[in-house]
Amino acid sequence: MLVAALVVTRDGSTRTAATAPVPDAGASGTPGGSSSAPPDGSVPGSTPDERGVVAVMGSDLADPYVLAVGATSYAYGTNADGANIPVLVSTDPELRTWTRAGDALPRLPGWAQDTGFTTWAPTVARVDDGYVLYYATRVAATGHRCVSTAHAAGPTGPFTDASAAPLICQESEGGSIDPSPYTVGTARYLTWKSEGVLPGTTPAIWAQRLSPDGRTLLGEPARLLTPTLEWEHGVVEGPAMLTRGGRYDLLYSAGDWHSTGYATGSATCAGPLGPCTPRPEPLLRTGTAGVGPGGAEPFQAPDSTWWVAFHTWNRRQPAASPHADRQLVLAPVAPSGGLTSPDPPARPGLPGRAGLELGRVV
Repeated sequence: MLVAALVVTRDGSTRTAATAPVPDAGASGTPGGSSSAPPDGSVPGSTPDERGVVAVMGSDLADPYVLAVGATSYAYGTNADGANIPVLVSTDPELRTWTRAGDALPRLPGWAQDTGFTTWAPTVARVDDGYVLYYATRVAATGHRCVSTAHAAGPTGPFTDASAAPLICQESEGGSIDPSPYTVGTARYLTWKSEGVLPGTTPAIWAQRLSPDGRTLLGEPARLLTPTLEWEHGVVEGPAMLTRGGRYDLLYSAGDWHSTGYATGSATCAGPLGPCTPRPEPLLRTGTAGVGPGGAEPFQAPDSTWWVAFHTWNRRQPAASPHADRQLVLAPVAPSGGLTSPDPPARPGLPGRAGLELGRVV
């Protein structure tokens, strides 16, 4: 089954084979309709100079993570369509046409609560003997969500989690979620969120060194960020580190995940383990990047260009049905500089002409 995309180019024009609309950013009132997969077909071509924002209609892929292996891109997301971890695959060099590839993790470990809607925010890293999947799931004995790993020979799996217990489970904080790996040279790291839902605790973003095989934590965790800004509404989550050119930019989500107030922030970090200083305003928010943009993850496409994958709601009122209708959006990142907010939107509901422009640090 194919899912196609709408493309907003740098000059503000659009090309699409999809029929589902993108809701006006920030609109309130009558909810938009539920998303559905568009007709099969590819999207008309664009030139590299017109690289623009891609909204993958009908994708239903929350908390997306994209991994390029050779000429193929793989997109993983939070549980949907009966899959613990749904996977989309694209061989389109412009990332506009994707095919569903099933469930990357068909079976959960014995300690997990396997009742549906119990896997979240997957990410995948390539290692010497295959691929490591990081994901959050609920522990049956406690009800807390915690981070685990699984292994597979190929990027679509099936991944196998043979663990006796989670990799990360900060019980005193109410659990741990949203794992995301990153590398600095040959060194591997993992960032994640502690829930901060128990009395006396606050949600926080952490990072720690990983072993070369990506399956063991080394050293001590470092606390990178806690909510300190008004627009975060007491919640920070969904962290991902963009490391390139000696710079460290932390992307993170904040606010109520199923509301129009959900947004994506960024922080500058002194190193792979922080400390990190948040920028005062969101990088992506309702009004400039669809409805409730979150789950942002940077990635390199097969042609080595940098992009950010994130999700937006496919309707104006997210709370109407909180477990459906989040679509994959891909925004290009310019070649150098520091993260800035996007230009004014070229089309309501999507980022501006240049997507996430890298230039002056804000």
